[in-house]
Amino acid sequence: MRAMNKTLLQKSTLCCAIALCTATTDAAVLEEVVVTATKRAESIQDVPVSVAAVSAERMDKMGISDMEDLSIVIPNFEINSAAIMPNLYIRGLGGGLAHSIEQSVGRFVDDVYISRAAINFHPFMDVAGVEVLRGPQGTLFGKNTLAGAMVMRTGDPTDEFEAGIDLSVGDYSTTGGNKEVSGFVSGPLSESVNARLAFMWKDKDGFYENTMEGPDGADREDKGIRVKFDWAVSDSTTVGLKLEHMEYDEDGSDTAETNAFAGGDAGWQGLAANAGAANPELVSANLDWVIHVDCSDANAAPGPQAGQSIGAFCPFRDQESDNITLDIEHDIEGGTIKLISAYQTYDYTHGFHGADMGAVNMFRAIRAEEFSGFSQEIRFTSEPNDNFDYIVGLYYEDSNIERDQTSHLNLPGGPFMTEEEPWEQDTETLAVFGQFRWSFADSWTAIVGGRWATEDKEFTFDRWYNEYQTNNFLFSEVVGKNEDRTEKKFTPSFTLQWDVNEDINLFANLSRGHKTGGFSDRVDEQETDIEFDAEVVDSFELGAKTYWLDGALSMNLTYYYMEIEGLQLSTQIEGTVANFKVDNAADTTSTGLEFELNWALNDNWLVGGNYSYTDATYDEFVGAGDCPGKYENAEGVCDLGGLPLQYAPENKGSLFLEYSADSVLNGWSFSARGDISFTDDQYTDISYFDTVMQEAYETVNASVRLISPDENYTVSLIGKNLTEEEIMAWGVPSGPNILAAMSAPRELILKLAMRF
Repeated sequence: MRAMNKTLLQKSTLCCAIALCTATTDAAVLEEVVVTATKRAESIQDVPVSVAAVSAERMDKMGISDMEDLSIVIPNFEINSAAIMPNLYIRGLGGGLAHSIEQSVGRFVDDVYISRAAINFHPFMDVAGVEVLRGPQGTLFGKNTLAGAMVMRTGDPTDEFEAGIDLSVGDYSTTGGNKEVSGFVSGPLSESVNARLAFMWKDKDGFYENTMEGPDGADREDKGIRVKFDWAVSDSTTVGLKLEHMEYDEDGSDTAETNAFAGGDAGWQGLAANAGAANPELVSANLDWVIHVDCSDANAAPGPQAGQSIGAFCPFRDQESDNITLDIEHDIEGGTIKLISAYQTYDYTHGFHGADMGAVNMFRAIRAEEFSGFSQEIRFTSEPNDNFDYIVGLYYEDSNIERDQTSHLNLPGGPFMTEEEPWEQDTETLAVFGQFRWSFADSWTAIVGGRWATEDKEFTFDRWYNEYQTNNFLFSEVVGKNEDRTEKKFTPSFTLQWDVNEDINLFANLSRGHKTGGFSDRVDEQETDIEFDAEVVDSFELGAKTYWLDGALSMNLTYYYMEIEGLQLSTQIEGTVANFKVDNAADTTSTGLEFELNWALNDNWLVGGNYSYTDATYDEFVGAGDCPGKYENAEGVCDLGGLPLQYAPENKGSLFLEYSADSVLNGWSFSARGDISFTDDQYTDISYFDTVMQEAYETVNASVRLISPDENYTVSLIGKNLTEEEIMAWGVPSGPNILAAMSAPRELILKLAMRF
C-alpha cells in the first residue's frame, strides 16, 4: 500500500477515535436531506438513484464557491476547470477538450438545461443546493446526460422579508488572494407577488509567481446579479420569472505551467532569450506555482523571421452571459402542468498561449464564441397516490453557436502566419418523455421510463491564412465544409425498488444513456470525414440506502456496470500544435462501487465519509492521434486498449469530522469541521504520456465558525489544501511540449455572514 494511503489511514483512524471517545449516549438523528432527483421533492434515502446532495449550509461551512470545490466532497465526480474549457466527469465519462463535443454530464439550473460548457466558468451565486446524479439520466433530464446530471437550485423569493450579505477575504500561500461581496434581499412586493434580488462581486488575484513581465497567473473580477419573481395568480396558478446577468474579466493565464519541454531547460532558456525575456535563466519546466509568461514586447522565434518584433500579448478571458426563465405552474384535477421557457445567451473570448505557455510566444490563440439558445419544456406531474403516479412531457430546444478560432503561428523555422478557422452550428431538438411508477405490492415499486428524441444539426467550417497577426489575406487552403445530420434515439429505463422496511431501501436499475453525435471543430484536410456518431451507454445498477441506530447512521452503497459504445474523444494529431482528431473510440467499460456514510454520534458530533472504486478502461482503442511509443502496436499505430479513461481515479474518497455546540462563548455557538480527501493516480489527458499523469494525493481542509445567539452573524475561518499538495489539475501535449495547470496552493479565508 502506498505511503499516502497509510498516512491517510492513520489520520482517519485518529479522527474516528477522537469522535468515538468524545461521544455520549445521547440519542441523535440525522437531518433529512430532500432532493428533486425524480422531479418530486423526496428524501434522498427514498429515491432509487445514486445521488449526492450538498446543501447551502454545507457549502458555507466548507467554503465551496464553485464546481471545482464540489468535486472534493462527491465521490466519482471530477471537474477539469483549469483547462481551456471546463468539463465535468462522472464515473470516468466527460466531454473532453473539443468544443463541438457535447457534454457527458448535463448541468441544470432551476430546471433549465445549460447547453454549453463555457457557462460553467461562473462561480456560485445564491445557490440553495446542489445534487449530483450519477449514471444515465436521460428519461427525466434530457439529452447528453449519459454519465449523470448536476442539478442546481438557486434561492427562491420568500413571503417574509429576508436579507443577507457575505464578506470574505482570502490569501494564498504563494502570492495573491481574493475578496468577495455577495448577498440577497427577498420578500413580498404585494399580497400576491414575492421577489428576490441576489448579487455577487469577486476580485481574485492569481496564485502563480511570474518570473516575467505579466500578471501572477490570472487576475479576475466576477460580477453577477439575479432577480426572481414569484406571482400567485390564483390558488391554482403560479408564475415565476428569473432574470440573470453574469460576467467576468480575467487578465493573465490560469493554465500557465509547463510540465515538460522537448529542448530541456537550456533549449527553452535560449528561445526565451531570443524572444527578449529579461531573465531567461529563470525559465524551467517544473510544477511549482512558478510560471514564465511574458506579456511585454517579444521577438519572433528563430528562423526566417528571427529578430522581428511581434508585439505584446497577454492571456485573457472575458465572458458575459444572460438567462431569462419563465416558469408557469397550474394545478388541475389529477396533477400539475408546468411550462418552463428559457432563453440563454453568452459572448465568450479567450486568448491563450500554446506550445510554451508564453515564455517564447510561439503560439498565440484567440477564441471568440457567441451562443444563443431557446428551450421550452411542458411537463405534467400527476398527484402521487398509493399505487400509481407518472410524469410526461415534451421538450424543444433551438440553439446557435458561432465560434471564431484564430491562431498566430510563430514556430522556430516557420510557419509564421495567422490561421483562421471559423465555424457555426445550428441545433434543433425535439423530445417526448415519460416515467410511470407503479407500487404493485406493499413494499415493491416498478418505475418505467423512456425518452424519444430527434435532433438536427447544421455545421459550416472554413479555413484561410493571413499575414502574421493581421487581416492581410495570404491564401485559402481548400477546406470548406457544409454538413448536416439528423439523429433519432429512444432511451429507456427500468427500476425495481424494494422497501424492505422503513430503514432499508434496495433498488436495481437498467437504463440507456445517449450523447448526440456531431462534427469535429478542427479539420485537417478537405477530404477528412469530420462527422462522428452518437455515444451510447447501457447501464446496470444495484443500490442500497439504509438507516441504522434509530436514524443516527445512514449508509448507502451502489454497484454499477456501464458499457459505452462509440466513446467520443478528441486527440491531438502527432507532431502538431493546434490540430486535433475527433472520433468515436472503440467500446469502453466502466464499473465500480460508490459508498457514503453519515453518523450523528450525538447532538454535538457528526462523522462521515464517502468512497468510490472505479474501473473505467477502453476495451480496445486502436488509432488514437498520438501516444508514447510503448503503446504503439506492431504497425506503429496507437493501441490504448486496457488503459484507464482520463479523470477516472481507481480510488477516491473523503472523511470528515464535525463538531458543534450551542452557547459556548457569551451565548455564541461554535462549530468546527475537518475534511481529509484522497484521490488515486489519474491521467489528465488521453495522450497517456507520463507527464500528463497526476499521482495519488490527499488534501486537508478545515473550518471553524462562531454564530451569534440570534444566528444573524457568523464568523468563519476556512482553510483549503492546508498541506499544500502540488496537484496538476490539467495537462495536455502541445506539439513536443506538455502544458499544464495546477490547483490552488494553501488558501486561508476569513468570512463574515450577516442575516437580517
